[in-house]
Amino acid sequence: MKPQLLDQRTIAGLGNIYACEALHRAGIHPARAAGSISVQRLDRLAAAIPDVLGEAVAAGGSSLRDFVSPDGTLGYFSKSFAVYGREGADCGCGSKVKRIVQGGRSTFYCPGCQR
Repeated sequence: MKPQLLDQRTIAGLGNIYACEALHRAGIHPARAAGSISVQRLDRLAAAIPDVLGEAVAAGGSSLRDFVSPDGTLGYFSKSFAVYGREGADCGCGSKVKRIVQGGRSTFYCPGCQR
């Protein structure tokens, strides 16, 4: 599913970090085939994407490494990541966040929450 989300012909502007976070909120495993996901889960994903993007914009984005905005401020959405960059951390459901590589990009997910 995640490679489909990163295809800019499907959803323009959705990047790696926000795709991981939206899939987590929707409870969808990133390696699931897009055609195998129920309408109810797709509805949750459709709601999660603008929620994640809106929260990220409100927090000034996600500063990773040395990125800053033109005025020099950092984005603070990275402080609220549920899964991205948190390999081995507790998810909150009792499972640990895992990392896989898809299309040359790191994908973070919770095996307990995302099916």
